[in-house]
Amino acid sequence: MGYMQKLAPFLLLLALSGCATLPTGPSINVLPAQGKPFDTFRSEDMTCRQWAEQQLGVSTQQTYDKNVATGAVAGTAIGAGLGAAIGSASGHAGAGALIGAASGLLFGTAAGSDSGQAYGREAQRRYDNSYVQCMYSYGNKVPGSHPRVVVAPQQPVVIAPPPPPPAPVEVAQEPEQYPPPPEVYVDEAPQFIYSPALNLYVAVGVPYDLVYTGVDYLYFSGGRWYRSPYYNGPWSLAARSNFPQVLVRYRIDNIRHYRDVEFRRYEHDRAHYDGRFHRPGFHGERREIERRAEHR
Repeated sequence: MGYMQKLAPFLLLLALSGCATLPTGPSINVLPAQGKPFDTFRSEDMTCRQWAEQQLGVSTQQTYDKNVATGAVAGTAIGAGLGAAIGSASGHAGAGALIGAASGLLFGTAAGSDSGQAYGREAQRRYDNSYVQCMYSYGNKVPGSHPRVVVAPQQPVVIAPPPPPPAPVEVAQEPEQYPPPPEVYVDEAPQFIYSPALNLYVAVGVPYDLVYTGVDYLYFSGGRWYRSPYYNGPWSLAARSNFPQVLVRYRIDNIRHYRDVEFRRYEHDRAHYDGRFHRPGFHGERREIERRAEHR
């Protein structure tokens, strides 16, 4: 019982040294940015605390407790061994082991506590740095920083443009007159072959550039297109706005090329040709009337 009374002060000191508690949050004061709602600041604070802890991996309190426990175990084992050896020499091995264990526990705990506190200070510094960086990114006021002043860009001076000049008085002009195209003289109605590339019927076997749209006929002559309900006129100048898109997209050389390609395909194998033809009814009354007028 006398040994326990002698060890009581050491055990009390050991209990006090093991009760040290390290801070579990930032040790730096951060203030919300001007005009920021406090609920928003609290949400940012919680987010930054979690992020700072993730950068450390473990909390400073866990590291401190681990180092204290490791020092206490090692000190106890070493103190007990030394105490037993010294006690054996004096004939009191048990008492010496007990005293050595208590002393080793005390000094081991103190050494572990010092090591834990040193690591805790370093971990706290790293924690604070991570926390400050996070809060600063949200625009909050941190030690050593100055409030950011957002300067609105200067608005350019807008000068109203001058009023537009008065529109010139348009003078009505007579439409440009074009000579009529040459007459189409044929002894029979021309044959039209369908070109898939053009999506039109194109006349073959005649020296005229004639196309059939499915509604009316178009005749190219003198760089212009003329329109008629019949393959041989009478012709009127066709407005460009009423052209089929293919006639706007392609030149006359391209139209002749696609016509010849399809006609050669027909000539190559007439028996198995799967294309389409269009042959209008013969419309030669006008030519006969003109011939009779010439003979008179």
